[in-house]
This record gives sequence, structure tokens and C-alpha cells, in this order.
Amino acid sequence: MSVAPAGATGGVQQMDDALELLLQRLWQRAKELKYVLLFVVAATILLGVAFTLLQTPEYQASSRIEISRLDAGSTGEDDLRLDMQMRDRQYYETQYQLLQSRFLAERVVEAENFAQDPVFREAFDIEESNLSPRALAGRVSSTITVAPVENSQLVDIVSVTPSPEISARIANAWAEQFLEANYEKRFGDTQLARDRLENQLAELRVALEESEAELAAYAAENEIVVLNSSATETGGQQAGQETLSTSQLSALNQALIAASLRRIETRSALDAERSTAEADSAASLRSRRAEAQAQLANLRTSLGPANPRVQALEAEIESLERSISSEGGVMNSARQAAYESALREESELRERFNAARGRYLAEQNLGTEYGILRREVDTNRELYDALLQRYTQLGVGEAGSNNMTLIERAAPPGSPSGPSLTRNLLIAIILATLLSLAIVYLADFFDRSLRHISQIRQQLGLQVLGAIPRAQTDDMVEELMDPKSQLTEAYGSTRTSMLSVMPSDARKIIMLTSTRPAEGKTISSLALARSLQRVGKRVVLLDLDMRRAGLSRLLGVTAKVKGLSDLLGGSVTQPNIMHLEAHGIDFIPSGSMPSDSGDLIARGGLKSLVAELEQQYDFVIIDSPPVLGLADAVEIGHLAGGVIYVMQANETSVYAIRNALARLRQPGVDIIGALVTRVDHRNDEYGYGTEYGYGYSYESSEA
Repeated sequence: MSVAPAGATGGVQQMDDALELLLQRLWQRAKELKYVLLFVVAATILLGVAFTLLQTPEYQASSRIEISRLDAGSTGEDDLRLDMQMRDRQYYETQYQLLQSRFLAERVVEAENFAQDPVFREAFDIEESNLSPRALAGRVSSTITVAPVENSQLVDIVSVTPSPEISARIANAWAEQFLEANYEKRFGDTQLARDRLENQLAELRVALEESEAELAAYAAENEIVVLNSSATETGGQQAGQETLSTSQLSALNQALIAASLRRIETRSALDAERSTAEADSAASLRSRRAEAQAQLANLRTSLGPANPRVQALEAEIESLERSISSEGGVMNSARQAAYESALREESELRERFNAARGRYLAEQNLGTEYGILRREVDTNRELYDALLQRYTQLGVGEAGSNNMTLIERAAPPGSPSGPSLTRNLLIAIILATLLSLAIVYLADFFDRSLRHISQIRQQLGLQVLGAIPRAQTDDMVEELMDPKSQLTEAYGSTRTSMLSVMPSDARKIIMLTSTRPAEGKTISSLALARSLQRVGKRVVLLDLDMRRAGLSRLLGVTAKVKGLSDLLGGSVTQPNIMHLEAHGIDFIPSGSMPSDSGDLIARGGLKSLVAELEQQYDFVIIDSPPVLGLADAVEIGHLAGGVIYVMQANETSVYAIRNALARLRQPGVDIIGALVTRVDHRNDEYGYGTEYGYGYSYESSEA
């Protein structure tokens, strides 16, 4: 076991004692100022109630968002897990700070157009001259409170304004703009590229429409009708197109070619049939006719001319001859008609082809300008298609989802959330308490009067010989006559303390002085002399406060009675020692009031008188003048064996006492202790309560 050093223990004890004394002093000061403090508390509470009644009602609306970490997860390693936790904490703290940024407030003001919103201006009582974006952003930001939901990824955005609709709008706009800003931060490059492509697409769309309109106008003006584009791809550009003239020319050309082929075919058929078909048909008929004629000749020879078979063969031969004669004419006539028809068709088509070719050639003269316009249209369309394809790819492949989500939108509240009378009263009570503490502390700080034993020990460096309660009657002498009174017991304790602290070889000449008049040194001189007499000491009491002669007046001795001033001035040669039978002590009055008491004391007569009295009495008690403003006390102090410094509680300034003690100590006057008078309920530390019950106890060092 380790034992704390004695010095350290003593220091701690001193600090505890000092704190206890401070608290006791402040508590006593609070009791003194209890009516003032009660007034402060009551006034503060009334102000809180009035403030609540006069305050504009406020409405609270709340929206809720969810913030998710993109790379949150556990790696399984302790150090990496700790690092992830630190990163998560840093990430969320960053988001909370961003949620309260002025940048976000400015986005909300711009998005909601609060600068031109009459409802917003009316709710906040904003004049037209105060509509700067910075001022509006500050006003909106002051209504926002960010409240993270504990142990979750949810965050409440709370807005409190004088209008329920404005509260809901601000809370929702704040959440939406925060989500939008986060999305722009994550996908800003892609979004920027999409925006640029959108602008370029818009420009190309306009250029394409203008070029198409110009091409159409040129075609209409020059009667160029484009049916379709049937082109081959050469280097990515179109090589041709089909117009109405080219389509007609191509069709007529095909028809003309077909007509020419038909004409040639019919002509060839006509010629071939005339030679081949007719020859084959006539040969067959002639062959049959020859056969019939041969048979006829045989039958005619054998059967005779009148035979029916002969007649039939004759008729057949006649018929074959007619057929041979008519077959050649019919075939020649059909082929000739077909040929003539084909010839006419070819002639008509050739005329129409020549006319179409003329129109086509005329159109070719306009084709150069039309081609330039057409190529411009094609180029714009190709660029537009390429950009549109790129824009589609960005929208599908490169855009991502936001890691933050709006969970719950704010709704306009139905009833006001403030002001709260309970909350304002609590604040008023807290303020009243703080103000009361400040009043107590400042009153104690600026009141430098003597209040506590600690001041005498710590600030003045004196031992406390006794504490005398305030007398309950105006006649203090009468109270001293009572051996059981508080004053008698208090001065008895003072006597004991004085005898304890005085060295055995010290001179028994005790001087009582004070900082200023009327601090109780005169009655204390009498009381201390009486207390010493009660324990069997022979005591003589000197009234050396010759300017005031307070002790003499207290004992009923007038200035006409010869005393110390007369002795020191030389008007008498022997001291006028009066025996006070009621008190059991001897007394030398001050005598007539001199004009130069300081000079009288400075003469050598007082020293010899004191030395003579010291031989005759056990104690010589001197009632001295106050220290400040006079030199008498310093002169008398040199003759005394010890000085008891009398100080009045609650009145005398510690600074004044310190200055007076410095004057006494400088020439080497021995001060044996302090005597505190007129102690009352403000000095509970001394042991006197509201009834001034005597109960002061001395520490062992003062016993």
C-alpha cells in the first residue's frame, strides 16, 4: 500500500475546506438576498409566460431519407473492419454536415423560387428589399434541423416555420435537393455528357429540319419528285436516288425494250411462218391430194367414173385443193396483224421515251444544286443518328442508381408544435437560477466586508480570538452584568483564547484598537477587563481614546474628571485611578479633550505610567484610538505587550483592515489576534443562528 504524502493530504484538505467555506459563504449570501432572488425568479417566469403568449406559433414538418454506404461490408479482418467502421463514421458525419450546408439552402431557395413566393414572404415577414439569395438561404437554413435516427441509416430533416405549408415544402425540397446533389456528385461526368449530347442533338435537329425544309422547297419549286432512295453505300454516303422522271424514264425504257423485242419476234414469226409453216401445211395437203388422185385414178380405172367411191375421191380432192388454197392466206393475215401491232406499240413507246428523256435531261441541269442540298440533309441525318445512339448508350449503360432514397415525404402539420409553455418555463427557471447564482456570486465578490473566519486567516494572517454576537438590547453594559448572557460567555471565550496564545513572558499590557470608530473596541475593552477580573486578575482599564472618550462616557465619567490627558499634559502629577465597584476593576478616564493627543502620547509620560501600572496590576487593558487617520494607535502599540484587533462583521472592508494592519506591523507592533464583533445570522460560520445562539468553538491551534 502506498501512503500519500502528508503535504499532499494537507493540500487536499485545505482545498476541501476552502470549497466548503465558499459554498457556505455563497449560501449565506443567498439567504441575505432571498427577496431579491425571489423577485428575479418570479420576474423571469412571468417573462417566460409573456414570451410564450406573444410568440408566433410554429409548425414542424419532417421528411425522412435513407443514406446507404456503397462499399459497406465486412472483410473478416479485425483491422480492416475497424477501418471500415471509421470510414462509415466519417462518411455519415460528412453527409450530416452537407445536409446543413448553405450550398443546399441556396439550391432549395432556387428550386422553390422562394424569392418570388408571396406565401413564403408573408410567413417570414420579409420585405422586398431583403430578398437577396444569401439572406433567403440563411433564413431557410435557420429553420432546418438534421436528426439522425439512432442505430439506423435514416435521417430526419425537420423544418419549423410559422406556416405549415412552408414547413412541409422546405423539408421536402431540402431532402430532394440533397438527393439530387448527391446523384450529380456521383454521376456528374455522365450527366454532363448527356447534357452536352442533348444540346448537340437539339442543334442538329434544328439543322436537319432546316436542310430538309430547304431541300423540299427546292424540289417543289423545280417540280422534282423523289420517289425513293435506292443507293449503294460508298464510304458511308449515298450514291443515288430515284425521282419521278428517272422512274418514268426507266419504266419507258423497259417498256420500249420489251416492245422492240415483241416487234422483232412478230416479224421473225411472220417471216418464218410464211416460209416454214405454209410449206409444211401445203405439202401435207398436196400429199393427201396426190394420194387421193392416185386412188381416184385406180378406182376410176377399175370402178368407172360413176362409182360412188370414185365420186367421193373426186370430192375429197376438190376439197383438198380448196384447203391448200385458203390455208396460206389465213396464216399470212394473222402474223401480219401481230407484227403491225408490235410496230405501232414500239413507235408510241419510243415517242414517250424520248419525251421522258428530255425531261430527265432537263432535270439533270438542276440536279447539282439538289444533290448538294440532298447531301447536306443526309449528312445532318447521319450525325443526328450517331449522337442519338451515343445518347441512348449513356442513358442505358453509364447512368447508375442513387444510394440515397426519400423514404417519407413531409406533410403539412395540423397543429402548431410551439411555442411550448413547459419548455419556456423550464428555460426561464434555468435562466433565473443562473441569474440568481450570478447575483449571489457578484454580490459576494464586490462585498469586501468581513464575513468569515477564512478571510481573517487567509487574507489578514490573524488568529481569531473570539466572535461576539450582536447584542439583543441597546444597553450592552447591562447585558455584560449578566454572567449568563451571550456577551459575557463570548468575551469569556475570548479571554481564554487570549491567555492561551500569549507567551508566558509577554508583558500583560493589552491594547484594543480597530480600523475605524464604532466597531466595538470600547465595549470589548470593558468586557475583556471584566472577564479577566472574574478569574481573579487585578485589572486596570485605560481610556486612551482621548479624542472621543468613548469608554469614559460609557462608564458615566464626564470630561470634567481629571484623567490621562491631564496627567500627560502636566496639569496633574498623579493618575486618577477610579475603582469601578460594579465591574470590580480600576479605571483611568481620558480626562478633558486635548487638542494634541498625538503629541501627548508621544511624550515619555505614558511609557512611565504604563510601566508603573504593570507593576501594580496583572493586566493593563488600553482602549486605543482607531488606526486609520491617526498616529495614536501606533505610538501606544509600542508600549503594549500585544494588540487585539477588533473588527466589526459585515461592515468593515477587508481592504481597510489590511491597510490598517500594515500600519501597525510596519513599526513592529505585536498583534496577538483578532476579535470579531456584532456577529449575526449572516455569519453562521461563527455558530450564531437566527436566534444568535452562542456556540463558537476554537480550533486546536487557537485554543
